[in-house]
Amino acid sequence: MEIYEKQLSVPAGGLSTRELFVWLQDVAGEQCVPYHLAGDDLKKLGLMWVVVRYLIRVPRWPEPGESLRLLTWPGATRHGMMPRYYRLLDAAGDCIASGSSVWTVVDRETRRMVNPDEHGVILEALVTGLEERRPPAPAKLPTEACMDYTVTDEVLDRNGHMNNTRYYDLAERCIGREGGHPRRIVTEHQSEIRIAQSMRVSWGREGERYFIEGANALPVFRMELDYSE
Repeated sequence: MEIYEKQLSVPAGGLSTRELFVWLQDVAGEQCVPYHLAGDDLKKLGLMWVVVRYLIRVPRWPEPGESLRLLTWPGATRHGMMPRYYRLLDAAGDCIASGSSVWTVVDRETRRMVNPDEHGVILEALVTGLEERRPPAPAKLPTEACMDYTVTDEVLDRNGHMNNTRYYDLAERCIGREGGHPRRIVTEHQSEIRIAQSMRVSWGREGERYFIEGANALPVFRMELDYSE
């Protein structure tokens, strides 16, 4: 197992929060392809990848048209949880973003977590010394406003639920943040939400730090967006 690297270019309109997480999601899947552990491979086994948490720090958001290198590599699996690490480098080789995520493997029919080792879903861990800390739970704040949100076709992924990257569009729409980008993002996906299902989304803030959460019968997600770092 080696560090996976991908050359990327920032869109002319700039990089959105959701697009950053699309990049992170894509490189994670692409590194799994040679090991026959990508999404389509797991689907044949009746399984799917599910992200549980993210921690992403972005000291400098890239400029439109900027050329970048995105690096990713897996860590050691513990209790069925599979960590993954990221570094985003500019043309000079300086790190402008770093982070970590935790993934697990879920049975497509029962929607329950399984032990990846028992199903042959094994990625060799790398230790580089550049690993970000594992993602914590988002720090909860009192919520001040809420809205109801219903899942539509356009936000679904191949697993039949709301794609994890779409939560960032929803969160930013709720908080009404104008200008700037979050410098620290912590997300926890607690359960899935599927087509035509609804959840109550609530949010609040403390200074430049925002907390957003969604729930229906079960907690769905929690997110912390910090614009102050």
